[in-house]
Amino acid sequence: MKPYFCLIASLFLTSCVVIPVPVERVVLEGKRFTNAELDFVRLGTTTRREVIDNLGNPTLWLSAQRILVYGLRQVETGALWFIGAGLSGAGGLVEGETKEAVFLVLDDKDVVTHWGRAQVKRGATWLSAATEWAGSKAIEIPPARGRFVEETPTREQSLIYFYRPRDFQHFLPLVPPAKKIPPGTANYADIRQDGKLVGQIRWQSYVAVRVPPGAYSFVVNADTDYVVNPESYRSVTIRLDVAPETVTFVDVGIQAGLGTIEPILVDRPRSEAIPVIEKLRESW
Repeated sequence: MKPYFCLIASLFLTSCVVIPVPVERVVLEGKRFTNAELDFVRLGTTTRREVIDNLGNPTLWLSAQRILVYGLRQVETGALWFIGAGLSGAGGLVEGETKEAVFLVLDDKDVVTHWGRAQVKRGATWLSAATEWAGSKAIEIPPARGRFVEETPTREQSLIYFYRPRDFQHFLPLVPPAKKIPPGTANYADIRQDGKLVGQIRWQSYVAVRVPPGAYSFVVNADTDYVVNPESYRSVTIRLDVAPETVTFVDVGIQAGLGTIEPILVDRPRSEAIPVIEKLRESW
């Protein structure tokens, strides 16, 4: 992901006129759905299966809120030209990532009860964007938990908790690898399993991932919403073999140094994880 930034030549002009040049858009993830493509949705009638048959798999399934999220991430690149007195002028590059999403709320019978689309702010997770959208429409959805509540796994489903107690761990504090603009409270990391997004984790929070027993590879990508050199970020994979009725705890650290920022993923025993995760809240 790339932050929104603007590089403009220094101008010492008076009576400037700004002339925008058409923007080029490059899709990083997802698709923009037209109103015609969404005409099939009928509140109280359309099922989850019908949504997926028409739109494909969602970007993220928010199970607690029962919301299907179809997100679009794209980079917009264009230019601005400034013309001043005497027809002198200069120009500059405009580049930045924008996000938007289509949200579909389902009831306990997997039938669509509400749907809509919204622009997503930089630094927002799909969950926080869905919560803001639902609030603007007076739709009540369960909020993220304010504290850790351990769930009980079943024979058909194992639980994996990813938890991130710290912001950034700088092991070379005098050699900053990337310029992170605001504090880390707005930052998150994506958690993917077989390329599918299964959660987004902020610092001082946790994410619960539910999977059938088996062997899995999870990839964690550090966030880049507020970083000016996202090419310095790396992803890291952890492989887990989870048995039925078990709970696994993965400590997510983000280390910084030697010109890069990358996650550190550690499978922790319960005795080490619980005292830490009990102090955290569910990622929002």
